[in-house]
Amino acid sequence: MSISQEEVRRVSMLARLEIDEGEIASLTRHFQEILQYFNSLQELDLEGINPFVMEGVEGTPWREDRAVQWDGRSEVLSGSPRREEDFFMVPSILGEEG
Repeated sequence: MSISQEEVRRVSMLARLEIDEGEIASLTRHFQEILQYFNSLQELDLEGINPFVMEGVEGTPWREDRAVQWDGRSEVLSGSPRREEDFFMVPSILGEEG
């Protein structure tokens, strides 16, 4: 499967990305390399492998989920160009001010 420059333009339009015409050829090659990598993954023999089991791991490998106190809120919020109390204020993406 190959990617055409027209498909790159269509994907950029659907994703609402502004891409210069000079970037189209480079992105086409990049997407083609990604597809080639995924195609090579299809060649792997996965017969008999359960994708939901981690082989050789006893129990849950993650740490215990517990709440911890964090004192960095005011420092992080101090760098915000616009905030209201303990919240970041960002521009509306739906065209309505709240």
